[in-house]
Amino acid sequence: MKSSKESLTEMQKKEVLRMNNKESNQLTRECLQLSLMHLMSEHPYEKITISGIVRRAGVSRTAFYRNYTDKEDILHELGDEIIKRIAEISEKPELHENPHLWFEDIFRAVKNDKDIISLFDQAGILQNELFLEKAVSERLYPTADPEKKYLRLAAEAAILQILISWFRDGMQEDEKQMADICVNIFDNALSRLP
Repeated sequence: MKSSKESLTEMQKKEVLRMNNKESNQLTRECLQLSLMHLMSEHPYEKITISGIVRRAGVSRTAFYRNYTDKEDILHELGDEIIKRIAEISEKPELHENPHLWFEDIFRAVKNDKDIISLFDQAGILQNELFLEKAVSERLYPTADPEKKYLRLAAEAAILQILISWFRDGMQEDEKQMADICVNIFDNALSRLP
């Protein structure tokens, strides 16, 4: 009787190998990300080197450069993951149906990611580097209407500043309190953001 490996076609074998390579690359990326985060908690960001990152991660420089061009790429990837989680919340219909719940979800997401956000903040890149690309509102709700575009951008910038301030102040108010405040502040603007 043939074993299951013997019965695989060459194409199937290549697919298994490709998936293993993909999984291996993902594991390498995760190790490099964790390595940088640990190093950032111990050293100033500008003093962290690629050599230090790969040594801490236990991978080669080749593996690093196969996945990233520099340490900023790791930060951008980590930042993109946070932005994607916030964008997923922003895509929920609660934004218009129940803004209070939507704000609670946003503040809860920031609280859940507080460790990595703290590292970004300590490195002085919380606002500058993390949010270089298009605004979340422009990605989710592209529009040709200038009034809607700028209203969304203004609301997003204000919400971002509130989130950063709340975070830096130690998140003393709970998510419900912050949602109450934001609904009160943005009540008029939310009704104009379809």
